[in-house]
Amino acid sequence: SSGINAEYGGRNGPSVVILGSTAMGLVSFITVNMLFMICDVTGHPAWLLKYKVQDGKNQPVEQKKWWKCLRTSIFNLVVTTPLFMTVLYPIAEYLGAFHRSDLPTFERFIVEFAVFNIVHEVCSYYVHRLLHTPYFYVKYHKLHHEWTAPIGIANVYCGVVEMVALNLFSLIMGPLLMQSHLMVIWIWTGYALVFSIIDHGGYHVPFLYSPEAHDYHHRESNCNYGTLGILDMLHKTNHPFAGTIDAQRHYVSCSLKPIKEIHPDPRKPSNSVVKGKKNM
Repeated sequence: SSGINAEYGGRNGPSVVILGSTAMGLVSFITVNMLFMICDVTGHPAWLLKYKVQDGKNQPVEQKKWWKCLRTSIFNLVVTTPLFMTVLYPIAEYLGAFHRSDLPTFERFIVEFAVFNIVHEVCSYYVHRLLHTPYFYVKYHKLHHEWTAPIGIANVYCGVVEMVALNLFSLIMGPLLMQSHLMVIWIWTGYALVFSIIDHGGYHVPFLYSPEAHDYHHRESNCNYGTLGILDMLHKTNHPFAGTIDAQRHYVSCSLKPIKEIHPDPRKPSNSVVKGKKNM
């Protein structure tokens, strides 16, 4: 660990912090999105399509819209993010973040991650609620909601103001408060980005985090503003999602059977009914 501490601990220069953080975000984005991107564009592998949250949407995705989304997301990762980190660096240095000389103990690591999640929930919930007020929605947030059936690369498809206020600010506040080690910040960044991509992915894949709540948010745009759902329950902004078939499906499925078959939508005819009508 002394080698890791020597390289990533102590007085990390701005180039290590800024370029390393940018690289972490870009690698996580490309790696996790790869399977989703291939399926969105080509319709293969076919087995993944049965896990689509919204049947028939983005099958395949409109290429012009897809390229616009990818360009904007990459811009936010390779331009907006390092510029934000450049401005943040002296503030973080003053607060003592980025420069811990020793990696935290496992217990400290767990505590920090718990704090990160809570702070992220609070910051992202209230900023997101603000972005859904009429003025801010039209001016800043409407772009992100072009995707009523979201795809993975749309997780950072937004303008610069939203990228900074909703995505980057809420992500870094926890590490700043905890004066976290740079390696811990990178692990947290990768973790949060993975969950955000799955949240927007449009596929409820077995053993992965459920995207049902945020997918519903993109479809209806009137509920589910937080990341953990705690503040949505407290402020009752989980309605009208709560009580829907989508809410019943909102859990990590440990079955290879599509969640839509485990919890069929009563508003849609079953396959047996459809087949029966065809045979009449």
